[in-house]
Amino acid sequence: MEKTISRTIPQPTLGTTTQGTTTLSPTPTLLKGYMAMGIVLLIWSGFSLTARAVGSSPLSIADMALIRFAVPLILLAPMVMPHLKEIRTARFSDILFVLLGGIPFLFFASWGAQTTPTAYVGTILVGTPPFFIAILACLIYRQPIPLTKAMPLAFIFAGIVVMLMSNKNNFPAGVSEGILYLLAASLSWAGYSIGLKRAGLKPMTVAIILSYVSFFILLGIVFLGFTPSNLGSFSMEEALPFILVQGVGVGVLATILFSYAISQLGSSQPAIIGALSSGLTALLAVFIFNEPLTIAIVTGIALTVTGVILSHRS
Repeated sequence: MEKTISRTIPQPTLGTTTQGTTTLSPTPTLLKGYMAMGIVLLIWSGFSLTARAVGSSPLSIADMALIRFAVPLILLAPMVMPHLKEIRTARFSDILFVLLGGIPFLFFASWGAQTTPTAYVGTILVGTPPFFIAILACLIYRQPIPLTKAMPLAFIFAGIVVMLMSNKNNFPAGVSEGILYLLAASLSWAGYSIGLKRAGLKPMTVAIILSYVSFFILLGIVFLGFTPSNLGSFSMEEALPFILVQGVGVGVLATILFSYAISQLGSSQPAIIGALSSGLTALLAVFIFNEPLTIAIVTGIALTVTGVILSHRS
């Protein structure tokens, strides 16, 4: 029987999502769930920071993306056969949506991160997908946008506007283009989130599909010369931060730990905690990239995080 998207679409997160139901659990169980989400939070912030840092490293964006997909491809190889039956039952249209969370999202996010402040990267990638999810659901599935979502979306919109308008007269060259790339990444993530809901695949199955298909497609793109690569021109030491954060962290740990957190805490709590990654990213950027943390940025992040939290509770 063909699967259809449900009325309530889960909000996106920089990892694979599954549904869960909040239940009363012993304190140690809750603690394990919160500890898992704490690690995921650091990994998601690390994604924005490494996407920003790749511009000043000897690696190209394609190199970072190959690392992102190659590491889970290798680590998850023993899991392919047990999940092969589920992979074969997945519809091609659902796989296409899921793949939006791979190469399109990573490249758009990385292009945008090269010319925009890191705080913008984290906030736009976390805050704007609910807009695009609502729009895509309305356009593709004729789902009306509930009135209960109006207030959360208004907070998110206000937060983004505050951040952007505060520096509209001081934008360096390329920032506007970078923001458009980040919005395209957000749109890609919204499509990915809808694909997850439609496909109903296990998190490990999604990770396998995303890693294997994206890796070989990207390898072909690099081989044909459509995107530059510096493979062989950088050392293992220079690639190590990207291997740890993008490959092991985003590619494997975030998927497993986020799914575990949902099983312990339900679906809403991890998503709400995940919204805090934009603030953590902006704070870390102060120390790593010496980026200023202005009142406008703090206000924008606060409004956006509030909107994301409300959107998961409405």
